[in-house]
Amino acid sequence: MTETELIEKLTRNIPRKKGPLQIGIGDDCSVIRAGNKDILISCDSLVQNIHFKKSWGSWNIWGAKAAAAALSDIAAMGGKPCYAWINLALPAHFKTTDIQKFYKGLLGVFKKFDVTLAGGNITRAPEDFAATTTVWGEVKKGKAMLRSQAKPGDAVYVGGALGKRGQWQPQIKLGEWLVSKGCKAAIDVSDGLLKDLEHMAQASLVKIVIEADKVPHVGKLKEALTYGEDYILAFTMATSVGQARGQGPKIFKIGKVVKGKPGVQVVNSKGQLLSFQKKGFEHKVG
Repeated sequence: MTETELIEKLTRNIPRKKGPLQIGIGDDCSVIRAGNKDILISCDSLVQNIHFKKSWGSWNIWGAKAAAAALSDIAAMGGKPCYAWINLALPAHFKTTDIQKFYKGLLGVFKKFDVTLAGGNITRAPEDFAATTTVWGEVKKGKAMLRSQAKPGDAVYVGGALGKRGQWQPQIKLGEWLVSKGCKAAIDVSDGLLKDLEHMAQASLVKIVIEADKVPHVGKLKEALTYGEDYILAFTMATSVGQARGQGPKIFKIGKVVKGKPGVQVVNSKGQLLSFQKKGFEHKVG
């Protein structure tokens, strides 16, 4: 069973909205109404030998990755990150100097975006290191970008080149700019562009068509479209808004939203449909 299938099975009868909860399970963050603003809450896990191997880099890098992955969810909703909590599971052999390095990388990213580490927990792990980061962000009331708001006629954009593995950079400023321009639909690319856009297509009940030759990328295109961990934003909005961005951030138009069976298609410069064996990363949980 895949992670997506398990989530659907476990949450089928859980309310998506209740009281101040505007958006629950099914988007990058939960959205909770609080007066004239909405609070964004999300959590993200980093597990050794699942998401990374110790030999791939220093503990500073994995601390930065943990922070960037969590903050990217806030960026996808167009919010400003404010607070974070981190739960650590440490094996008995874990060195104090290694956790200090992890915290240095984590706090370096938090400092860059003025995020306060507000608490957390430490427990013993049976074998491998694991960290779960919870983040709190804020956005103006009713302005959060959602996976479910892509509309036929919208253009599809990304906020940077895909395939830059290990260069995690949550696009907080881009998310805030998109909200200021009235953008309604966005998602962060964490599991692969095609897989993440599939989530958007299914939530919005639309077809998304990607033009392969217009996708900015590093390395092989196939890997750039399906690998994930870019933490850049993919979003949809009217072409006229994208073209009139003026002095705004650089964005790249890569496709369009149309009516049709929900899903994602990729075409080449001749309009021919391209096929992919897999669309992105998917945890196997059973």
